[in-house]
Amino acid sequence: MTDRTRRTPGLEDGTRPAHRDHRRQAVRFEVLGRMAGSVASTETLQLVNLGTSGALVESSLPLPHDAEFKMQLVLDDHVSEATVKVRRVSEIRRDNGSLRYHIGLEFLALSAEAEEAINQFVTVNQAHI
Repeated sequence: MTDRTRRTPGLEDGTRPAHRDHRRQAVRFEVLGRMAGSVASTETLQLVNLGTSGALVESSLPLPHDAEFKMQLVLDDHVSEATVKVRRVSEIRRDNGSLRYHIGLEFLALSAEAEEAINQFVTVNQAHI
């Protein structure tokens, strides 16, 4: 090591990083082509309409058209997993001026128990109309 070169902590060759404010501490890799990934979200969607083939929900954020998601369906005491596909997204304006989205979801995969829970939920709620 010469007078001009000082060992910098974290770099094997003892040189200084190119950017002093370098925020990355781990090695980065360039990804070429497509790579599968997933994102988990805890956004609760307000139910507008429900049937055994799909649902209309309201959200503060739009979802991409034709995107597929795994979601948790919660109806009263019943909780199950469902795979859905976004079929329609439309903007709506609330009376207070806030922008919301109505999202049409098609059920791609639904358990028999979930289908039964939906039928019961629809039957009970139709009686209140």
